[in-house]
Amino acid sequence: MSTRDEDAAWQQIVENYGERPDVSETPAEAPATEAPLTDPPEVFHLEVYDETFVPPPLPPPPVIKPERRAAWVGLVGCPVLLIVLSLVHYTLPTVLNGGLVVAFLASFGYLVATMEPHDPDDDGARL
Repeated sequence: MSTRDEDAAWQQIVENYGERPDVSETPAEAPATEAPLTDPPEVFHLEVYDETFVPPPLPPPPVIKPERRAAWVGLVGCPVLLIVLSLVHYTLPTVLNGGLVVAFLASFGYLVATMEPHDPDDDGARL
């Protein structure tokens, strides 16, 4: 399709769009009169407050039982130790490798078994 065909198509759309407003019915625009400026515009001032916001102190962290702390160390520490030993090409005896895997699984099982049920309506939001 050439440019002339496209222009003709657009012109046809414009001509058949609808009734054009009657120019005699539109109100005449009054000449715009500008009001003289009596005051210059205000200069923007940024006020910096000397007061600083100090948030309230955080609540103390929850006390973790030693058994759960040991389970977390086993859950995170055993895989990290196995990965680091593999990266440095150091081989542990098979019994120790198996012991680390069992400690990882036991830690995971203990943490899952001792989870406390939470209120289903509590979404965790704090005010």
